[in-house]
Amino acid sequence: MTDKFLKVAIHAAESSGKIVLDYFEKLHDFTQKTENMRDLVTEVDLLSERCIKEKIERSFPNHSIIGEESGADNRNSDYRWHIDPLDGTVNYSQGIPLCVVSIALEKCGEIIMGVIFNPFTEEMFFASQGNGAFLNGKSIHVSTKKSIEEGLFVAAFSALHSKEKMKEYEIFGKINDVSRGALRLGSAALALAFVACGRLDGFWAKDLFSWDIAAGVVLVTEAGGKVSTVEGSSFILDGTSLVATNENIHNDFLEITKEIMAV
Repeated sequence: MTDKFLKVAIHAAESSGKIVLDYFEKLHDFTQKTENMRDLVTEVDLLSERCIKEKIERSFPNHSIIGEESGADNRNSDYRWHIDPLDGTVNYSQGIPLCVVSIALEKCGEIIMGVIFNPFTEEMFFASQGNGAFLNGKSIHVSTKKSIEEGLFVAAFSALHSKEKMKEYEIFGKINDVSRGALRLGSAALALAFVACGRLDGFWAKDLFSWDIAAGVVLVTEAGGKVSTVEGSSFILDGTSLVATNENIHNDFLEITKEIMAV
């Protein structure tokens, strides 16, 4: 059955990716969803999500779906899809092609399948529980770096404006100082996909939504990586923090990132 889930998700990601490409660099309106100046939505987000939902509902009409733009559609099912139709909307609105389509499937609280598609590079990342992680059909693995000093890392900052934000910036600076660099891509899903294939060595974030990270979590895990909270406890999909690295550096990385919560 997992193959059928994956087939539908890949087809939906490819179809919505065409919409994302068609509208790129064309004039399109965007609105600010909340008081946060970075919380944008374009008509592309809406069209992409509608496309994905239609394809899922056609194949699995009884499944629940939660999408970034349309919210939760609960149908009392063991299965729940998590959809981010355009992760990296701010990048997209600026004409920067660092944005992806992200689709994941959860069963009884556990993520069993994930797809992340970058239509600009035609890179299709996918993974299913127990079957490994892949990029365009080729098996991928997290990096084998053994120290933070060797690594390149990415952060996703929380959207809330608070005193904790300054602590997040402080952690970002610390990691940048002791490694080959700390980045911010503007797309959590893309960052996790890059960790899964070894292009990046670690990712940390706080206060993200399930659709931002669900697909990336199963990708990293199936690629041999480790995912936890910043405190080192087991990752929870609806939790507040996330750290994803290879096994070799995870504990050392936590020694720095766990300070995010010490406020």
